Amino acid sequence: MTITTSGFYQKNIDLFNRINKDVSDIQVQVSTGKKSLSLKHDVQEVSLLNATEEHKSEVSQFNNNAGRIISDLERVDISFEQLVNASVRLKELHVETSNGFLSAAERRNFKLEIAGLKTEIFQVANGRDALGNGYFSGASGEAEPFKMNNFGMISYSGVAGEKSLQVSRDTQLRQNFSGDEVFLSAGSANGKFSIFDAIDSFSRSLDFAIAPDTSSNLLSTGNNADLVFNPAGQATNYKFDLVANGTTYKVDANVYGNDFNGIVAGINSHTGSTGVTAVVSSQNKITLSGVGVDLRIKNFSTDLPSTSDQYIAVQKVVSSNVTDETILPLSLGSAEVEKKLHEVFEHFVKMRVDLGSSVNTAQNIEQSTRDTLVDLNENISQIEDAEMSELLTKLQGLLTNKEAAQATFSRLSSKTLFDYLG
Repeated sequence: MTITTSGFYQKNIDLFNRINKDVSDIQVQVSTGKKSLSLKHDVQEVSLLNATEEHKSEVSQFNNNAGRIISDLERVDISFEQLVNASVRLKELHVETSNGFLSAAERRNFKLEIAGLKTEIFQVANGRDALGNGYFSGASGEAEPFKMNNFGMISYSGVAGEKSLQVSRDTQLRQNFSGDEVFLSAGSANGKFSIFDAIDSFSRSLDFAIAPDTSSNLLSTGNNADLVFNPAGQATNYKFDLVANGTTYKVDANVYGNDFNGIVAGINSHTGSTGVTAVVSSQNKITLSGVGVDLRIKNFSTDLPSTSDQYIAVQKVVSSNVTDETILPLSLGSAEVEKKLHEVFEHFVKMRVDLGSSVNTAQNIEQSTRDTLVDLNENISQIEDAEMSELLTKLQGLLTNKEAAQATFSRLSSKTLFDYLG
């Protein structure tokens, strides 16, 4: 095989380039302490490194999410602390108002403080984080999920579900709370009620002296008595127990457009047993008639808004327009108000406990993912870190080979044709 001069030079140039490249690569590995991996020579290590890096990225995101959840919920916990304190004060106010010797001025002062607590709770309900997202807007992120109209009635425009973040491949944790869950779902599973309605009922109850659960005998001064109802609006439900001579009869009627004939029909459906009849004597007034009947009303309730009047005025002298007694709905009774205010307190405490549980879970996950990241970084380091003694030995060999190749090339390239003719 004939080797030309140009071919000889080209082969030596290629050799020097390859040696220089290998030397440069090893020098970089020595200076950085990291292996120079390639798919050609290190397929298994490259695959393992890629898989480890992907796992690290995923775990790092889970760690960041857990940290964000902790930060967000700790800020929400400040709101829950305010809510618990406000509910404690409401319970204290109920104790202070639970006597029959309060003057009208004292009741007004208590109502002002109750209104202030309602406003405080309303403001907490519309609390926002640094990004302007509502703490209690659920997944909607709406800045002010609660709205109050001119009548003091409060509505919720957020969503029922809360925001959440992924903290593992199969676990999500809440990032905030739904206003529906916190402010509109106090009480037992079968008797949920709005925090704001409970406060309104407490305030409304102070418009009246403390009344017994059962009325006095409505026919104590004669054979007739008037019941005056509040205007009912388009559709309102009324329920009460009619107690005639100790026997209880239930009345459950709907009133449409202030037509109280539905209640009259409910009362008259028991006439055969009670001996009591009823007629509508004016738009919202019903006249009861009965001879020798001990007639009482208890367990009165209505679905009229908590901000409107809900009582029944009793006028024992027909057409006198003089109210002798006021029958309050159960929701305004002292026992019922006390029960609901206690349930409000327990509800806020439970919400705070749930929050604490979520924070603890997030903290455990944050610590766990932090430990995993340390392990993954060690694994990556083991894959990438170069063996210095091996590299230096290899580098020394390459430099020796390079010097030998250079010397050989110099000797061969310095000879002339006459040296070979001898």
